[in-house]
Amino acid sequence: MNKIPFEYGSIAENEYFIDRIEDRKDLKTFLGGGINVMLISPRRWGKSSLVKAAMEELKQEQKDVRVCYLDAFKIFSEEEFYNKFASAVLQGVSSTTEKRWADIVKFIQSISPSLTINNDPVNAVEVNLNFKPLKESAEEILNLPEKIAKAKGIHVIVCIDEFQQLANLPDWKRLEGTMRSVWQGQHSTTYCLYGSKRHMMMDIFGNSKNPFYRFGQMMALKKIAKEYWKPFIHDSFYNHGKTISDDMIERICNTVQCHSWYMQQFCFLIWTRTATEVTEEIYQSQLTKLLDTNTDMFITDIDGMPASQIAFLRAVCMGETHFNAQQVVAEYGLGAPRTITKNKKTLVERDFIEKSGDGFKMVDPVFELWFKREYCNILPQ
Repeated sequence: MNKIPFEYGSIAENEYFIDRIEDRKDLKTFLGGGINVMLISPRRWGKSSLVKAAMEELKQEQKDVRVCYLDAFKIFSEEEFYNKFASAVLQGVSSTTEKRWADIVKFIQSISPSLTINNDPVNAVEVNLNFKPLKESAEEILNLPEKIAKAKGIHVIVCIDEFQQLANLPDWKRLEGTMRSVWQGQHSTTYCLYGSKRHMMMDIFGNSKNPFYRFGQMMALKKIAKEYWKPFIHDSFYNHGKTISDDMIERICNTVQCHSWYMQQFCFLIWTRTATEVTEEIYQSQLTKLLDTNTDMFITDIDGMPASQIAFLRAVCMGETHFNAQQVVAEYGLGAPRTITKNKKTLVERDFIEKSGDGFKMVDPVFELWFKREYCNILPQ
């Protein structure tokens, strides 16, 4: 199979993983040294790929390290969280199916004698604890990685992706307090909690009134710099007998603002359309395709959004900064001052916009291009 040198929609590994040298080093230093990490950045910036790459390196450097991965994005109940947490821990600490079975017998059955076990074709063990999360049993499950770590003489690192989703559970405040009280007493287990809803993550970890305040080291992920993207793109085309000019690479970087997901996606589209050399026609057609490909996702993002918030996004896209000015309010239909203030707060919390100088800017560069095309009649260049 002729492998395309650009990849998106899955965790980037090996030759697809770009830079993040300092971020990888920091993650390994903190987590390898027993310091919990809370990693925050907008969605599709490469958090999951970064964590996976750093942890794979750390496992090679520190042979006693075991890493457990849990995605909280589709967890809808506290019971489901405990099941997936226990499954992830067992998956991470045991190298073979046989050892996982032994660990279940040794560490899980005492907590839930009536558990059921699903063993899928790729040797992943998933447990169903069949218990109502009472305080005692919940604490035992949350202490499972520490219990195993001490018994085996290993260092367990638990990585939970989209951690902020747990805050949507009905009894989150109690769960939050229980997690913090159990986890803060562990010495052989370290946690990497990362998410893309920045406002929610900052409230969980940066609000002094909440249990997870100062739980560990906060890290805000930055974009991969243009200087790393340029040689990667050039070599990816050149090594497959295709050419792309430096000016075109610069243009790609500027168009999607070095956003990891869109850089890979846009280059993927251009690469597949290019026989020998990237032309202006190819660039323009694939830019249109980039917007069209993401249209369904963007429509879902703004589904149900009030007209006044759409109007506020239009004003941001058009470079307005004085949102309460009479002329701006009238031109875009922004509504009353109270509505403007509320919409501004909501759109920041939902990660549509962020503060930039005296005004605001859109967080997602391709959503901005799409929104300008659909709502401002401005075609991308």
